Amino acid sequence: MTDPNQRRRFLHQATAAGLAMSLGDQARSQATQPEWPQALVRLIVPYPVGGATDILARLIGRGIAARIGQQLLVDNRAGAGGMIGIGAMAKAAPDGHTFGVIGVSQVITAPFLFEKVPYDTDRDISFVTLLATVPMVLAVHPSVPVQTATELMQHLKRHKGKLSYGSVATGHYGHVASEHINATYDAGMVHVPYKGEAPMLQDLLANQLPLSFVTIATAKPQVEAGKLRLLAITGTRRHPSMPNLPTFAEQGLDADVFKMNPGWIGIGAPAKTPTAVVRRMASETVAAAREPEVFERIAALGMDFVGNTPEAFAETYRAEKPIWQKLLKQAGIRPE
Repeated sequence: MTDPNQRRRFLHQATAAGLAMSLGDQARSQATQPEWPQALVRLIVPYPVGGATDILARLIGRGIAARIGQQLLVDNRAGAGGMIGIGAMAKAAPDGHTFGVIGVSQVITAPFLFEKVPYDTDRDISFVTLLATVPMVLAVHPSVPVQTATELMQHLKRHKGKLSYGSVATGHYGHVASEHINATYDAGMVHVPYKGEAPMLQDLLANQLPLSFVTIATAKPQVEAGKLRLLAITGTRRHPSMPNLPTFAEQGLDADVFKMNPGWIGIGAPAKTPTAVVRRMASETVAAAREPEVFERIAALGMDFVGNTPEAFAETYRAEKPIWQKLLKQAGIRPE
């Protein structure tokens, strides 16, 4: 199956079929459960209005509202890297009427980066569904004389201490992955942290920065314009929008840091939210995300649609948490 669109449709159908089977007993169990929802449903977005996550949440929210027959309010609670919004969700009554958009930085890395976090992920949050993962690509300025990730590692060893790398923030995937490269290949690269991807990209394009990890949505137009060169993509498979870009593993770089999910976007709920409600919300959210307008938006953002069960989402969290802890420790990042 070589056609990317055909492959995406196949994966889409397989995911939908799997979710339908895993939630197949939902309709039967609802007969013995109180009717839900009984009031307005609130979806807390821990970012400002107008960002990609907010736009995606509003698109999905409209679909959910139509399916459950109840108004859904998108409630933006920005600040502290998303911790304010997630804290508000975690402290809400677990009555099935409050949910939140959650990501790696809030539920996994924040507790390792900050002394004071207004929630305990293991104690205060229920996982509803992992909507999509966000792969990263390793980009270099065209002046860097390498064509593959393997060649870059050799280049770094030959020029120890002479190159720098950027990250969108301390503790971000680009930071910990690059520090893994430093430790593994004795590269001696210097870390240059930025406040967001946009200023980092400007320096990368201006050759003030030789390399960094960036998102697909950011990288693709620059690659097409000949202003960036991509060497590898994270994860375990190639991305449909860039079928010719190999993974790190395909190039013999199979460390966990290159195979994990650098980021993801999912739905969470306060702990102790009724299981039947969590499973119903998962089903309705995935159905809303599969609507063409939303599904295309997810793809346009360079994300990989997942749409799994609460149990599978929780397992993803449990599997990735110790990997992040190890990487942050390796990078020498301590709680502030």
